[in-house]
Amino acid sequence: MLFWKTENKIEPRKDFYSKIKEYYVELSDNQIPIELLNEIISKVTDEIYSDYKRFWKKYPKSRKRYSTLKMDDIEHPSVYFIITDFMNKKEISKSREYSKVLFKMNDEEFDKHLDYKDWYDTK
Repeated sequence: MLFWKTENKIEPRKDFYSKIKEYYVELSDNQIPIELLNEIISKVTDEIYSDYKRFWKKYPKSRKRYSTLKMDDIEHPSVYFIITDFMNKKEISKSREYSKVLFKMNDEEFDKHLDYKDWYDTK
């Protein structure tokens, strides 16, 4: 009987990108300009992939967890912060509307997100 040793490796960045793109394209439903959406997708992919690589190295016992993208991670507040900062830095005029679409939030929820982000940034 042969046993194959399986190596835990992080799936390629392009796989992360494809999953993240599929998620945001469906979620945005043509409500966000495609150029901006592609920039957001690239930014989120870079950040998440970098975190996964860092965690994969830092936590050897959790390598399986950080080998493939968990879609729940895309809805983590830290990802929302990245997107919020990105749009603010680019001075996107409709950033509030676009963010509410991407975060699946109404006005009240988005205001709470901004309050939480402000608290987080100043703690």
